[in-house]
Amino acid sequence: MNRLEPLRKTLPKNIKDNLSYGNLEFVVLNYNSKDDLDNWIEKEMSDYLTSGVLKYIKTSSPKYFLRSHSKNVVSKEATGEIICNVDADNYIGKGFAQYVNNCFLKRKNIFLATDRASVRKDCLGRICLKKKDFETITGYDESMENYGFEDLDLKNRLILLGRQVINISDGKFLNAISHSDDTRLQNEPNAHLIKDIYIKYINHYSTELLYLLTNRMYYTGIVVIHRLSQSNDTRAIFKEFEDDNLHDLNNPIWNLEKLEWKIGNWQKSGCGLILTNSLGVKRIGKIGTPSLNKIVKDEYYKCQDEQSFQKLIMFFSQINNCIKMYENQKNKIIVVNKTFGETELDW
Repeated sequence: MNRLEPLRKTLPKNIKDNLSYGNLEFVVLNYNSKDDLDNWIEKEMSDYLTSGVLKYIKTSSPKYFLRSHSKNVVSKEATGEIICNVDADNYIGKGFAQYVNNCFLKRKNIFLATDRASVRKDCLGRICLKKKDFETITGYDESMENYGFEDLDLKNRLILLGRQVINISDGKFLNAISHSDDTRLQNEPNAHLIKDIYIKYINHYSTELLYLLTNRMYYTGIVVIHRLSQSNDTRAIFKEFEDDNLHDLNNPIWNLEKLEWKIGNWQKSGCGLILTNSLGVKRIGKIGTPSLNKIVKDEYYKCQDEQSFQKLIMFFSQINNCIKMYENQKNKIIVVNKTFGETELDW
């Protein structure tokens, strides 16, 4: 969806770099893209369409980019025995198709994936697996409508199925066009549904976040910085953050307390808010004005910095998918969808 510019660079090169393998197809899904994707495919990629190397499908149904659903749609259209998800900004490298085939010839009951500890974020979605395994586990979990963790969840369920993960470690297969988190989220629901975000200071290691959505729903929860929760030494605050990866599964930097939100409906009330859920009503009488010199405990402040706002949208997107992934893992769920990849194709 709206990713023609990177696709112009990656798709022709990915095809050329792997044509010598012979027995492969590239399936491109136009997920209601509003750019010039149709015309570009028709004019610049027509030879590959004619030869059958490229298969192009389109749906005009989705309003937002739903990561799991779109991956299921395109994967179901693949005709090969082995399928591999490749994001539009990824270069797969020369000889990648042959490498994939060799791995599956050498070992049974495997799948290929990238290692989060050693691979750049842009390539984390690369997963290659038998199509029959994909169908058995019903693909990506379509209840994950946010950003991230749908790939980890797929890996977890493949392992529960009895498949062994083989890490793609050769750097020549793992290059991508870098882009910002804003670009990652711009077509996804939360970028459009989150109206305001409020922050309430609790102590040196925990903060309450309050998200107001345009549909009048709210989500609120407490975020904890784990490395500070056991420390009263303020010098620990200045320990350098490693990166923006909020959820290293083994050692998270910061996370949602108890991995749960309080959810309800909100409305304006003078200068404040009224929050209503099944447990009762909470009134927020006043929204504070942020100051570098003074933060009042238990007072809510509206997030007005655009960069911080985008980071908190990313956190909201990631944590919601993360919660679902943990539920699937805890309950050892392999099959997640009653139906998957259902949509009306224009062609």
